[in-house]
Amino acid sequence: MRIDIYSDVVCPWCWIGKHRFQQGVQLLGADAPELEIHWQPFQLDPDADATPVPLREAYERKFGGAERTEQILGQTQTTARAEGLPMDFGQGQVRVTTLPAHRLLWLAGQHGVQEAVGEALFRAHFEHGRNLADPAVLVEAGAAGGLGADEIQQMLAGDRGLAEVEAGLAQAHALGISSVPTFVIDGRWAVSGAQPPEAFANALRQIAVEQATGRGAQGAPDGSDDACGADGCKV
Repeated sequence: MRIDIYSDVVCPWCWIGKHRFQQGVQLLGADAPELEIHWQPFQLDPDADATPVPLREAYERKFGGAERTEQILGQTQTTARAEGLPMDFGQGQVRVTTLPAHRLLWLAGQHGVQEAVGEALFRAHFEHGRNLADPAVLVEAGAAGGLGADEIQQMLAGDRGLAEVEAGLAQAHALGISSVPTFVIDGRWAVSGAQPPEAFANALRQIAVEQATGRGAQGAPDGSDDACGADGCKV
C-alpha cells in the first residue's frame, strides 16, 4: 500500500500527524499492511524567502494579532507535548522558505531515508528553533539519514531536485490539496489532518477491505475553518 504524505516541515500539525499515523499503524499490529511511504512537498507559505523573519511576527500578521498568535502557538505546543513531542515555540523560530528543505527531503528519498531526515527537520525547527533555509542546518538534518555533507552542499549550490520538488508542488495543487498533512493512499483515498491514531488505523483497515472487494475510493474529510488545527494547516 503506497502512502503519499503531503506535508510542510514548518507545519506543527504535520509533525503531530506523522507520529499519530505511525501510532495508528502500530495499533494494527500483525494486520498492518506493508506500506511504501513517500513524503511529498507542500508549502504553507510559498511567498517566504531565505531572509529570516521572527515566527511570532509573521504569525501576528497572518492571524490578526499577538493574542490570537499566542493562543494558536500555546494550544499547538500543549497538544504536541502531550504526544511526547518536544515542541517549543520559545526557541526563536523563524519564517523562511521551505523549498531547500523539500529538496533535501527529495534527496533523502533517492537514498530511502526520508523518515529520518524528515524527523530531523521537524526537530530542528520545532525543538531547537533552527533556520531551515540555512545550509548548515540542512547538512545536519541530512546526516540523520546518513547523507553526506558534500552531496547536500552540491545539491543546494545547483538545481538538482528542484524540478522534481516543483512537480510535486504542482501535483498537490492538481489534487486539490489545500491543507496539510494530507495522506493519499494508493492514489485513490485521502485522509486529511492529524487524525487520532485510531482513525488512521480504521482508515487503513477499511481501505484494505475496499481494495480486496473492489469498492470505490473514499475522499478526504472536510478541513476545519481554522487556519491551523487538528484538521491540518491551510495555505
